[in-house]
Amino acid sequence: MELISESEFPASYLAADRCALTEQRRLLTATRARLVALVAAAAFGALSIQAGRLDLAALGAATALIVALVTDVYLLTVRPDRHWYASRAMAESIKSLAWRYVVGGQPFAQRDGNGRRADELMLRRFSSITEALRGIVVAPPPETGLEITDEMRRVRALSLADRRHAYTVGRINDQRAWYAARALMNERRAAKWSIVLAVIEATGLVCAMLKVVQVINLDLAGVVGALAAAGVAWLQTRQHHQLAAAYAVAAHELADIASRVDWPETEAEWAHFVDEAEEAISREHTLWWASHS
Repeated sequence: MELISESEFPASYLAADRCALTEQRRLLTATRARLVALVAAAAFGALSIQAGRLDLAALGAATALIVALVTDVYLLTVRPDRHWYASRAMAESIKSLAWRYVVGGQPFAQRDGNGRRADELMLRRFSSITEALRGIVVAPPPETGLEITDEMRRVRALSLADRRHAYTVGRINDQRAWYAARALMNERRAAKWSIVLAVIEATGLVCAMLKVVQVINLDLAGVVGALAAAGVAWLQTRQHHQLAAAYAVAAHELADIASRVDWPETEAEWAHFVDEAEEAISREHTLWWASHS
C-alpha cells in the first residue's frame, strides 16, 4: 500500500498534536467549570437558607465565586488557550511540510533527488518552526520517534502515480471529509445553541413577569440571565458559527483541488500542484491561528 499513517509522521508533529489535544481539553474543562460556578453563584444568591446564624445560600454563593476565581487565575496564568493555539499551528505546519516531502511537492521536488539535500532542507524547516514556538509548545517528542521516518522515505521513493494516489487518499480526501463533517457538525451545534438560548431568554422573561405580578418572590430572572450569559460565553469559546462557515469554504476549496489532482503529468507540475494544495489547506489553519492569537 502507498498510504502512510500519521503514526509514521515526524516526531515533532506527534508531540505538538498531543499537546494541542491536551491543552484544548484543559481550556474547555476550566471554562466549563468557571461558567457553571458563576451560574451556581447567581442561583445561591437568589436564595436564603438559614441555619442558625449562618446563611447556607450565601456560603454556597461564596464557594462558587471562589471556584470561579481559581479557574480565572488558572486561565490567566497557565494560558492553556495559548498553548493550544500554538501547538495546533505547529502540528499543522509540520504536517504540511511532511506531506510536501513525502509526495515530492515544493520545495522537496523529486528533481532535487531523494537523498540528503531534501532531508536537510526539511530538518531546517522543522527547526525554524520549533524555534519560533519555543516555550509555548511544551510536549516532548516520543523517545523513539524520528523527524524523517523510514516510511516517509519509502513513500517518497515511489512512482509519481503511487505518490499521487497516496496524496489524494491520505491528504486531499481525508481533509475534505474532515472539513465537510466538521462544517455540518458545527452548523448543527450552532442551530441547537441558538434554540437553547432563545428558550432560556424566554424563560427569564416569564420569570420576570411572574415576579412583577408577585406570583413568585425569588429573583429567578437574574439566575436565568446568568445562565444565558454563560451560554453566550460558551458559544464564544466554541465559535460554532465561525467554524461552520470556515470549514465549509475549506471543503469546497478541497473539492476543487481534488478535481485537478490528475492534471499534473511531470514531476515539476506535480510539485507545483502539491504546493498550491498545501497552501489552500494551510490557509484555514492560518486564519484560525490569526483569529485566536
